[in-house]
Amino acid sequence: MSDSFDVNRFVLLTRGDLVRNYRAVLIVSAVLALLTVLGPAGLAYTSYTGIGFYRFFFIGAMFAWGTIATSLAFRDMHGRLTNAQFLLLPATALEKTLARLIVSTVFLVVYLLLLTSVLSLIGEALELTGRSSNEWFSPFDRVAWLVIPHYLVVQSVFFLGAAWFRKMHYVKTLLSVALLITGLSVVSAVLGWLGWQTWNGAGVNFDGSDSFFVPMRWLGEILKIAYYAGLPLFCWYVAWLRVKETQVSHGV
Repeated sequence: MSDSFDVNRFVLLTRGDLVRNYRAVLIVSAVLALLTVLGPAGLAYTSYTGIGFYRFFFIGAMFAWGTIATSLAFRDMHGRLTNAQFLLLPATALEKTLARLIVSTVFLVVYLLLLTSVLSLIGEALELTGRSSNEWFSPFDRVAWLVIPHYLVVQSVFFLGAAWFRKMHYVKTLLSVALLITGLSVVSAVLGWLGWQTWNGAGVNFDGSDSFFVPMRWLGEILKIAYYAGLPLFCWYVAWLRVKETQVSHGV
């Protein structure tokens, strides 16, 4: 087997991952369909979310299903009975990683967009029975596409957790994120307090015209790029390194 990336091999590997999970997809789809049909009849989501039931449904399903499915992306790599099968797959670590990544990002998002659109048609058809009307959902819904980048960020963290942790991937990822956020919050609070004391002692004017706000705006742009691009790429890269390490060490 060549160590270089092979497109045909990657396509076959991705198709195999989709076929392997089709039963779970059908079961989850059936549950989501039931929630979509019955949800608007009993709960007035539009009255307190302001985004419409189907948008609320798509966003919730994407984050719930997406993170859970992603946290299980490499369970066969860590399983005692399935580890050998994963390692013996005729593909490189990069191809295996990208295949699982594409399934939990591109395929899942596109599938949910189409599924929600179809279910909205069916759900709105029930209006003939006297149920109140809700907005139709489109695969090109603006709000949905504004939220998708945030899903990619969250998904990347759970993707790294799936590759890194051997057991309880979802729980351990949540705990790790909670600890990281807590640590960063404490550090930010301390640095903010020190900065305030320094700038206040130096007589910096915070009326909006001070040159202090210029680097702050640049810092905001840098943090935005780090959030939307840096964090996902970093997590996906480290996940690939983890898969590569496992493959080299034969899963030990």
